[in-house]
Amino acid sequence: MQRKHPVLYWLALFCLLTSAAPVLAQDEADLPDLSETPDLLVAKGGALPLPTEEELRERLGKLRGCLELKTNPVVKGYIRTYVQSKTEKTKVMLGRRLTYFPLFEEKLKEYGLPADLKYLAVVESALNAKAVSRVGATGLWQFMPYTGKDYDLLQTSAVDERSDAVKSTEAAVRYLRDLYKQYNDWALALAAYNSGPGRVNSAIKRAHSRDFWVIQKFLPQETRNYVPAFIAATYICNFFPMHNLDMVEPDPDEQMTTYIRVHEAISFQDISDATGLDYGAIRTLNAGFKRDYVPQSEKGYYVLLPQRVMPAFLRYLNGLGGRRYTIESLKATPNTNLGDGRYWQLTVSVQQADHIDRVASMLGCHPDHLRAWNNLTDDQVQAGQRLHVWRPVFVFKHSPLRIDALNPEAGKAKKTESGGSPAVSGTLAADPVPVLKREEAEQFKQYQYHTVRRNESLDEIARQYGTPAETLRKLNNCTTVTIGMRLKVKEL
Repeated sequence: MQRKHPVLYWLALFCLLTSAAPVLAQDEADLPDLSETPDLLVAKGGALPLPTEEELRERLGKLRGCLELKTNPVVKGYIRTYVQSKTEKTKVMLGRRLTYFPLFEEKLKEYGLPADLKYLAVVESALNAKAVSRVGATGLWQFMPYTGKDYDLLQTSAVDERSDAVKSTEAAVRYLRDLYKQYNDWALALAAYNSGPGRVNSAIKRAHSRDFWVIQKFLPQETRNYVPAFIAATYICNFFPMHNLDMVEPDPDEQMTTYIRVHEAISFQDISDATGLDYGAIRTLNAGFKRDYVPQSEKGYYVLLPQRVMPAFLRYLNGLGGRRYTIESLKATPNTNLGDGRYWQLTVSVQQADHIDRVASMLGCHPDHLRAWNNLTDDQVQAGQRLHVWRPVFVFKHSPLRIDALNPEAGKAKKTESGGSPAVSGTLAADPVPVLKREEAEQFKQYQYHTVRRNESLDEIARQYGTPAETLRKLNNCTTVTIGMRLKVKEL
C-alpha cells in the first residue's frame, strides 16, 4: 500500500530510532552504543573479553552499595561499550578516578551518603569537568543552569561553578540528599536526578508502585536506562582489570590534591609564579574559571592544587596582607627525600595480610591510588607483599633552589623499634629509601617543567609560558612533543 506522506513517515521513524539512545554524557562519542544487540557478550575479533552471565552476576554480587546491582541486557550493553566500543575513552575515564574519587568520597561522607554514589559522575560526564551536553548541562555532575542556581552554583562571564570540582560536588551531594529524603529509595532518587522529580512522580502514579523496575517503562527513554547505566559504571570501575583495561594515569600533581577557598583576586599566572606549578595543571584542576583568574569575592572561590605546592600558595596568600589562610588537614613537613623534585617513593613491606582499605589508611593514601601505583587487582594485600607509595616533596617557598626552604633535620622520620616510620604501623614496615644529596638535586631545581597534555603542541606550550618555541626545542632537544612528555620550559 502506497503511503500518502512519505516525508512524515521517515521523520517519525527517525525520531523513534533516535529516542532509544540515552543522553547521559557530554558528547555522543562518549555515550554507550546500544545499536547492537545489548546482550551480545561474545568478544569480536581482537576486542577485549566480556564477562559471561555467570561472571557478571558473581562480580556484581560481591559489591555492596546503595541499590541492588541487577543485571539485564541494557547493563550488559553498557559494559560492552566500556570494554569494546569506547575502549580508549574508558581508559581516560578510569584514570580520572584518581583525581576525583577521593574528593567525591570526602563530600559524600561529610553529608552521610553512600560512597558508591561517586559512580554517578561516571555516567553523567565520564569524569570530565569541562563536559557540556547538547542541552547545556555542564561539569562533572552535569548541572543544568537552573538546577545549578538552585544549589548556589554561580554562573557568570568569568566563573561557572558547575565545572568547579569542589563546589559542584558539594551541590550534587546536597541535591542527591534532598532527592533521597523525598523518595527514601536510591534508584528513584537517581532517576529523579536525571529527569527531575516531576517525571518520576508521574511514573509512580501511572504504575501504582514505588519500585524503579516496575515504573521503568513509564519513564522517559533516557531515564529508563539511567539506573542500568549506573550499575554498569559501578561494574567497570571495580572490575576493569578483568578486561585488560589499562587506565591512562594522570600526572601525580592531578592525583594528590587539596583545595582552599580564596577571596582575593589572583591570576593563574600569580599561582604559577608563587608555586612553580605548570600553568596547564592549574587550568586542568580549576576548570570553573573561564578566564584563567580567580575573581575577588566575599564568599570566595575554591582553588584546587597539588598538595605539594599548597604551603607555598598559603605563603603567597598570607603575604597579600588580607585574610589569614590555613588548611588544618594539610600535613606538610619539610622533606629530606627529594625524589625527582616533586615526589619521592616510599617502599613498605606488608607484615600480615590485610584489606587494601586498611593498608591505604595506614599509609595515608587513597585505596585507588595504592592500586594504581602497584598494579593491584585484589582487595586483599598479602603478607610479605612490597608496596610503593608516592609522597609529595612540599614547596614552602618557590625559588630557583627550592631545597633552600627545607629543613633537613625536621624531615627525618624517627624509626620505631620495628623499623617502621611513625605513620606506618601494624602490618607495615618501611624499607630504607636512598636520599639524594643537594648537589644531585640541583638538576631538578634549575627549570620549571611542563607535562604535555592531549592536543598540546610545542607552539601552544611556548605561548603559555611566553617563551619562543625555538627555545623550547633547543632546551629539550626535540622538534615534536607527545602526551606525557615532561618539558623544560623556563629557567628558574
